[in-house]
Amino acid sequence: MISRQDIDKIMDAVRIEDVVEQFVPLKRRGANYVGCCPFHDEKTPSFVVNPARGIFKCFGCGKAGNAVAFLMEYNHYTYPEALRWLAHRYGVEIHEKEETEEERQQRDERDELYSINEFAQKYFYSNLLNTDEGKAIGLSYFMEREVTQKTIDTWGLGYCMRKSDDFSKHALKNGYSEELLIKSGLSLKSERTGELYDRFHSRVTFPIYNVAGRVLGFSARILTSDKNVAKYVNSPETAIYTKGKVLFGLFFAKNEIAKQDVCYLVEGNVDAVMMHQNEVKNVVATSGTALTEDQVRLIKRYTRNVVIMYDGDKAGIKATIRATDLFLKEGMHVKTILFPDDDDPDSYSRKHTQEEFHSFLKENAQNFIIYRTNLVRDQIKNDPIQKSQLIKEIVHSISLMPDLIERNLYIQQCSSIFDMSEQVLTEELSHQIRKNTYENNKRQQSRQEQENPAVETLEANEEQSLEVSAPTHAAPVNPDAEQERALIKALLSYFDKNTTQLVVNEDNKTELKKMNAAEYIITEMLADNIQFNDSVCQEIFSIYCNTFINTGEMPRLDELTQHENQDIVSFVCDALVSPYKTSSRWGDKYNVYIPGPESQVSIDKDVKETVLLLKYHKIEAQIKQMETQLKQTADEEQATKLLYSIAMARQVKMNIAQELRIIAN
Repeated sequence: MISRQDIDKIMDAVRIEDVVEQFVPLKRRGANYVGCCPFHDEKTPSFVVNPARGIFKCFGCGKAGNAVAFLMEYNHYTYPEALRWLAHRYGVEIHEKEETEEERQQRDERDELYSINEFAQKYFYSNLLNTDEGKAIGLSYFMEREVTQKTIDTWGLGYCMRKSDDFSKHALKNGYSEELLIKSGLSLKSERTGELYDRFHSRVTFPIYNVAGRVLGFSARILTSDKNVAKYVNSPETAIYTKGKVLFGLFFAKNEIAKQDVCYLVEGNVDAVMMHQNEVKNVVATSGTALTEDQVRLIKRYTRNVVIMYDGDKAGIKATIRATDLFLKEGMHVKTILFPDDDDPDSYSRKHTQEEFHSFLKENAQNFIIYRTNLVRDQIKNDPIQKSQLIKEIVHSISLMPDLIERNLYIQQCSSIFDMSEQVLTEELSHQIRKNTYENNKRQQSRQEQENPAVETLEANEEQSLEVSAPTHAAPVNPDAEQERALIKALLSYFDKNTTQLVVNEDNKTELKKMNAAEYIITEMLADNIQFNDSVCQEIFSIYCNTFINTGEMPRLDELTQHENQDIVSFVCDALVSPYKTSSRWGDKYNVYIPGPESQVSIDKDVKETVLLLKYHKIEAQIKQMETQLKQTADEEQATKLLYSIAMARQVKMNIAQELRIIAN
């Protein structure tokens, strides 16, 4: 673990424009640098690097952060990997936390497993290209499947010899232990003879890489038609390889997925390899295993859009429906492609030109409602029972979506396709959401009971929890969102600036006073006990308050731009990096001078107005709340108090409106 002191040294040495220019051409524009964003396609530069703040921001796709965040996004490094890259570049010596004996053993085991798998990959690759057996059997198979030499080299494909202990003996001769060979799963031990033999003998090999390009294991295909032997054999799970947390081909696809903002998901290794060869490089495979939530989240790191292209047989359709629900639950956008005549991506791509293949993918991606409807259109025509079942299944999938607007749009489409009332479908949707909530609560309760058996639960409360915990269909709307965000942006922009404002002194009289702008904002908010509805705004404000109250100073910006909450990082970068610059032509040509954003006039005006506008909206909300209470109360004394409070609040609102020079409604 890298110490906090070393992280500070690294960040002090870093020049963000220098880091970004290693990967993106930049041009100087005023105080900033600009270039075309590496995270999405664009012709007009909207990617801004601000050296003074040490941050970048793309105004096209919204990506933002500091140098560490850039490396994590661009190279898909982990946080420690990005720090080590920067430390190496800027010559900063880092002192990692001393490992325990257990941690050292775990690291050594992982290093040994990486080493043996990378050794195996090179050996299998050499067998394929440099041995008579490899060329005659393995290479001929790939040539028959029209896999090019370039693709073989790129993916590191290989061949494990027919002699059952060929690799095991070769590895032992090169210093690898029998224990490690068994632990890696590359070798097995015969119960009869006690000798080692190769797990993948007589098979072509497909290396499985992690996102950094290191070999974790293999998927190997047999080349005979023996039905008693599994067509594919995969490496077992090890300290470096967990099947449900890895996607075949992601190392080669990750940048293209992020760039094109869509991921194609296939079942087989060959499907992924052949699509990549046909210039569809944003493709990954589940390698024939069931899709997991971890794999879904892995794809979500790069895009929210996925196109599923599983086989069209019964098992493939079932897997597609299950995968669709997993993606929808994560708030992702899902489409499916069904290949004709029992084709799969590999066979279809070999029957058609590259242009035809690309056109087919583009033209045949369907959303999940149309996909499911087309599958059983003929069967449900005259069968209301089957039609009803299909609608319920589709509505169940819609109920998994976290986004209200998307749910409503899909309900509208479902209503149109099946000629059914939206109201009926919405009622079914509400039922499904309540059911989902109940089942989620039961699963969570079950997990808690397993973790803590002493906790007793009452079954009688289950029905009650169904009603209490069922979510509303809409997330609460924040009517003050614009004003809250504007005030926090002022706090971030002017934390190191002074402002002159009219304040109430110790004698309860007003006076003009010069003070730190952030201090003025914090004091005004605390004085009126203003709470933010926006959680990000509230968290940033709390950071400022706590630091100011405890130290008398403001937090450093890098504490926010390096914050673990990426919503905070994005918000701060939005506030601090602007793509706009006032043109000097206004003054040079038209003799019109506009106060710059850093001028004292602009600072004083902006600070005052953002504080007053937020207060205006908050007092307006309080008035509405009290008016609602007044309508509902039957208590005369309570009604009198409410009337008095409403009158006082309206007067405050009028005073603020006068200061803002607006008409109070």
